[in-house]
Amino acid sequence: MNIAETVYQHVKAMPPIQAMEVLHFVEFLETKPEFKRQQTAKNELLLFMQNLPVANRNDAEIDAEFFAMRDEWDNA
Repeated sequence: MNIAETVYQHVKAMPPIQAMEVLHFVEFLETKPEFKRQQTAKNELLLFMQNLPVANRNDAEIDAEFFAMRDEWDNA
């Protein structure tokens, strides 16, 4: 069970007023600058990974580049 599921199980067993307090606390945490920085960093990492050239090449192209680099190193 992951963290979200564990929290859900706890909140599900609470009276509605306490569950609402948990919701307000979560919403408060989302407004903190640290949370926003983490989200921005996560989005930047995803964008970086999506733009990696490896994702745009097939196995044959990667193999050809690898063998060319290996030959270059062997001949150096």
